[in-house]
Amino acid sequence: MSHRQVPVSLGGIAGLACMLAGCSGSTQVSQGGNTPTQYQHVWITTQDVWFNTNASAGPDDGGWSKYSLSTPTTVDLVTLNSGNLSSIASGLRLVPGTYSQVRLIPLDATAALASSAQNAGALYNSEADYVDSGGTTHQLQLELLNPDKGIGIQTSLKVPIGSVSAALASRGALGTGTTTSASPFGGTTTSTSTFGTTSGTTTTTGTTGFGLGVGTTTDNTGTSSGPQNSYAVFIDGTSDLVPFSYASGANGIMLSPHGVAYDLSKSGGISGQLTLTNITTSTSGLPAIQVSAETLSADGTRHVLASTTTVQSDGSFLLYPLAADTNGVFYDVVIHGPGIATIIIKAVELVLPSTSSSLFSHASTTTTPATTTTSTTTSATTTSSTATTNTTANNVAAIGTLTPRAATSYTANLATSPAATLPAGALVRFYQTLARQGEVPYLIEVSPIDPFNEVLFNPQPLSTETIDTGTWSASGTNITVVSAAPAEGAGNYIVSAGAPSYSDGPLTTIIKAPTVSSSTTSTSATPVTVTLPALTLAPGTTAGSLTALVRPATPGKYDEGELLVSHDGTLVATASIGAALAGAGGSATVSGLPAETADAVYYVSVRVWNSSDPAGTLQRQWYPSVIDMTGSTRGAIVLTIN
Repeated sequence: MSHRQVPVSLGGIAGLACMLAGCSGSTQVSQGGNTPTQYQHVWITTQDVWFNTNASAGPDDGGWSKYSLSTPTTVDLVTLNSGNLSSIASGLRLVPGTYSQVRLIPLDATAALASSAQNAGALYNSEADYVDSGGTTHQLQLELLNPDKGIGIQTSLKVPIGSVSAALASRGALGTGTTTSASPFGGTTTSTSTFGTTSGTTTTTGTTGFGLGVGTTTDNTGTSSGPQNSYAVFIDGTSDLVPFSYASGANGIMLSPHGVAYDLSKSGGISGQLTLTNITTSTSGLPAIQVSAETLSADGTRHVLASTTTVQSDGSFLLYPLAADTNGVFYDVVIHGPGIATIIIKAVELVLPSTSSSLFSHASTTTTPATTTTSTTTSATTTSSTATTNTTANNVAAIGTLTPRAATSYTANLATSPAATLPAGALVRFYQTLARQGEVPYLIEVSPIDPFNEVLFNPQPLSTETIDTGTWSASGTNITVVSAAPAEGAGNYIVSAGAPSYSDGPLTTIIKAPTVSSSTTSTSATPVTVTLPALTLAPGTTAGSLTALVRPATPGKYDEGELLVSHDGTLVATASIGAALAGAGGSATVSGLPAETADAVYYVSVRVWNSSDPAGTLQRQWYPSVIDMTGSTRGAIVLTIN
């Protein structure tokens, strides 16, 4: 006798959950992002959104509330610069509680092209189009790591309890219906979904303001009032887009995300304007200037990145979203780029208005859903993939108009034969310190390493100028800036590395700008090289090893390849499997893998090719088997290479 598994819709699951625990209001998930100016498009297509109350749950564990989008949504990260958000899913009915993880399940570039990606003009579901230093445009697949397991984002999102009576009424017989809703970012979305009633139309009207639709929900049987829950995930392409070379003349771009999720009801923004007179623009028409919001690290030794955005062609910028609360959250704003003198504006405060306290007081009444070992898969409403600017957003602190000074630049890179290699997922960071008592280094530039060659794919451009610094005033008075060399000296930087599950590198390595003639506008094209010390594993983490037995289905088809180990879609380690592809196969070992920690849940994928035609023979393959090293220092997997 055969058994057929019948999918469970959101109507049944959410309706029952709302009856038992109280239902939340409608939930919307949006995406924000930032990309360097050389990128023309970075498309990511999402097909599912998952939530879990357990921070340590892996993608194969239970407890996931899974929302399968009725139509995959394609977002271009380039359009999300300067505080723009694009809706991924709306109309979600989450069980009230605190969710510790959000997981986006993307469509890989190798999957059939989704209609949303096609309509956007993409050739692939995940794609990166960029202009190289020589002015040549490249249109490449954006390579994802184990896309079936998704992009996991640690967070803390509280879903409040909504009206139980309205939830019961709006469920009706748990059939399908038509939902027309005003997006919290402007516009109206109409769709048919399992969240509707068997008869009647549900209309949700909301006001625009930082992603919060506050309005009235009306259906054929009753009315309830309450805020729409609006959350956003943010991907920073400056650190998360990883260009690499895998053979002579063969390059690629990988997404290795370090995503952040925000409750938009508890978020704010920082805006400003730059006068761009005499500032050179990039090939994209944008100035090569980014703006970062930074806070002190937990140990107080350095400043760490909270968010980054790219300055627009008119000189404007908006850092959004950023965490805010009624007591105020302080950020230092760093405006930087190779062609300007860095500007640091200290102590910009984001305060939620007092009305927010009463408006969101329901958050304190949230309850945690009962522990479960199962997952639910439901359908969700999707909205347009066109980004919408938060032009009427509240809670924005303005720093006014600033005029950056033009600067010459030089480039830096890692030594090609470092004494100690860095983890494949490492970021190289360049810091400078204000020459004042009690100051600690500010992060000025950051770049991911090429995971297969242990250097920066593009040498990092660095400004040779001094730093302009000033302090923000809540009164709105003009900010007075003072120019001075950093403690390291003008054009000099502290260089340090960092990687997930590793302690940040020491702040001891300094590079110096090369001496140039006053008649030149830039320094030598030869990068200044630096060798960084090895990173140590984070406290409580043990070094482990993973052994992969490689079995080629067709011996000799491929003679080169790389094994990639990832956690939550982020690259952790790599190992060459070229030798293991010979004959009937062999083994490859990844050593020094972080183990015996809650994050030591790994998945692997491979890239294989034939050296006679690397780009033409390249194949990517990922494997569903989990490698759980949370309680062990050894892992193993068998990889059949098709």
